Order: sequence, then C-alpha cells, then structure tokens
Amino acid sequence: MILLRRRLAQAAGWAVAAVAAAPRSPAASSDAAQHALASAGIRSSMSRAGGGSAGSVWAAWVQRQAQQQQQHAAGCSGGRWRVSSWQQVRQQYTDNRGYQHFGGRGRPYAAVVYSQDARRRAVRWLVVLGAGAAVVWVTSRQEVPYTGRMHAILVDPESEGELGEQTFKQVLTEARMQGTLLPAWHPATLAVRRVGMRVARAATDGYGGGFQRHLQDLKWEFVVIDSPQVNAFVVPGGKVVVYTGLLRMVRSEDELAAVLAHESAHVVARHAAERITQMGALEVARMLAYWVFGLPIPAGPLSAIFFLPNSRKAETEADVIGIQIMARACYDPSGMVTMFEKMGRAEAKDGGDRVPKFLRTHPHSSDRIKAIEKMMPTAEGLYEMNGCDSARGPLARFRAVVQRLDWGQG
Repeated sequence: MILLRRRLAQAAGWAVAAVAAAPRSPAASSDAAQHALASAGIRSSMSRAGGGSAGSVWAAWVQRQAQQQQQHAAGCSGGRWRVSSWQQVRQQYTDNRGYQHFGGRGRPYAAVVYSQDARRRAVRWLVVLGAGAAVVWVTSRQEVPYTGRMHAILVDPESEGELGEQTFKQVLTEARMQGTLLPAWHPATLAVRRVGMRVARAATDGYGGGFQRHLQDLKWEFVVIDSPQVNAFVVPGGKVVVYTGLLRMVRSEDELAAVLAHESAHVVARHAAERITQMGALEVARMLAYWVFGLPIPAGPLSAIFFLPNSRKAETEADVIGIQIMARACYDPSGMVTMFEKMGRAEAKDGGDRVPKFLRTHPHSSDRIKAIEKMMPTAEGLYEMNGCDSARGPLARFRAVVQRLDWGQG
C-alpha cells in the first residue's frame, strides 16, 4: 500500500506537470492525465485494488488539479489582469531563463475607459481647460469690417506685419534669383501699383466699421512676377504679388481693381491672423486629446474637415468686402463679375472645376459670382454715393489711352 500511494502521488504530479506545461482543453487535459496514470501502471493496480470507479475518481481529481494549475500558470505567465486603482491592462511573462518581464500598462485612454476616478479627473481637466479657452475666445474677439462677422484673433498686428514682411522678402529674393521679378518701371508694374494704391486708400480710410487698428500706417507694396500662373496673393502688411498669367486675362482697370480689391480685403479682414489662430487652437486640442484620452488625432483629416471649409469662407468674404472697396474707389463693381467669369472659363479649360468642393481651397467661380451678384446693389449704392459717375465721365477717354500705354497696346 505504501508503494501504491507513492506511485499514485508520483503519477499525479507527472499529470499535473504535463498539463501545466502544455495547456489544453479539459478533454485534452483528461487524456494527458490518463496517459500519465497508465504509464505508471496505476490503472491495473487500481483495478486490482478497487475496480474502475476508483480509477474514475482519481482521474477526476487529477483533471481538477491540472485545471487549477493551468489557471494559475495563465495568471502568472503571459496572463492579463487589471490594476485595481486605474484599471489599466498590464502584461507579465517569463522568459526562458526564468526572469519575469512586465509590459506597459496599455494605452493612456484605457484608464479613462475602465476607471471612474480617471474619468472624473479627465472631466475636471476638460472643465478647467474649456473655461480658460472660453475666456480667451471672448476676450480676443474682433469684428470684421464691412461684414460684421466676429472672429477670435490671438496674433497682435505687429507680429502679423513682421511675418508678412519676412514672407514678402523671401518671395522677392526667389523671384530675383530666377529673374522673374519685373522692374519697377515696367508698364505692368506701374499699372498694378497705380490701381492698387487707389484701392488701398479706399480700404484703409476707416469706412466699414469693425477692428481697423492693423490698417494704420500700412506700407502697401505691389509687385509683378513673370509667371504663367493665373494667380495673385497678399501677405500681412499690405504686400501684394500679381502674376503676369493673371494680368493677361485683364482687359480693363475695373477687372484689375477687382483682383487687387479682393487681395486687399484679406488684409482688412485679417484672414492670415485668423488662420494662424485656428491652427494654434487645433494643435492645442490635438495635444490635449492625446494627453488626457490618449487619442492620436492625425493632422491630415483636419485640413479637409476644418481648414478647407474656412478657407472657402474667407475667399467668399474677401469677395464681399472687395467689391465694396473697389466701388468706393470708383471702379465699376461689375468688373468683378466679368473677371470671375473669365477665371471660371480658364478653370474649366484646365479641368479644375472637376475637383470636389470639399477639397477646394477656393469656391467654384460660379458660386463666387452668385455671392457677388447678391452684393451688387450695395456696391452700386457705394459707387453712386461717392460721386463716381461724374468723376469717371470726363476721364474715361484719358484712362482708356493710359491703359493701352500701360499694357504696351498703344
């Protein structure tokens, strides 16, 4: 009997060790236990000692011990459990040399998902940060001239002007190196500067209400770059660049004034400073989303979701402001309609009209014309209020002659 008990204990240990070393399903564990018992000769001894029922009892006990050992091994080697305080998932495993390794506690947002304390802390942070952001937004709001739209600006006019000056110098340096910057005495440069300064005086005379401190003492500059691009742009501080590709489409001073008034309107509305503020706010929101919730938000989709729609709105607002500025400068506001009709035809010829609306930085020309036509009665009223009809009549023939000279058509 003593020998039988020793052999039973030895067989049970082998069965438990075999199952623990290679975890299986309950059926597989039972087979492994029976195999270990049979290999030690226990099945026949048990038969002789008390029949098949005793063997079944021992097999069940061995199977239960194997399952317990398997569960213990799963909990201590390669298993997963949750830490009680933050309920974060943690990994532990043992290498071949017997050393235990602990993995990371999962992603940061796991704490917010599984822990009520973490959720409360996150809510407190959001409340504090949200209240601070609301205070900053309210105190930094400014009114856009002519439209009355309110927007938040966190960039002071001085910094905005310095940024524009640096950008403008870089553009001029690159154009000079490429030999594409037209000289100041070129007829195209003279015409753009003459019309541009007239538009700039109307843009900065204080009319239109709203915030206009950034328009004081601006040093407007107008340059022309020889390039086939049908484009013009402005940087903060009143620095306007026009490409000859766009000038080749212009057939009157009114159309040229429409282009320059649109670019001047971007300066009046501080669209560049607004864009910088929006980019900074979204970057802060991305960092908070990662720090508090562990959510990495890619910057790419934000462009299509947020920046591109705001870019289209800014362009439409510049059209609305620009047509009023050019009318107050005594340029026929209908010139903006004819100019965008030409640009629309050029865009359709190049296939640009097939770009989906949500991927466009500028509205479609047809949509811009509709917005301009809605503002036409207001622009025509400003045109008449400034006595532009009487001023244009005697000088119309003279301006036509000067225009032909400026474009080299005389």
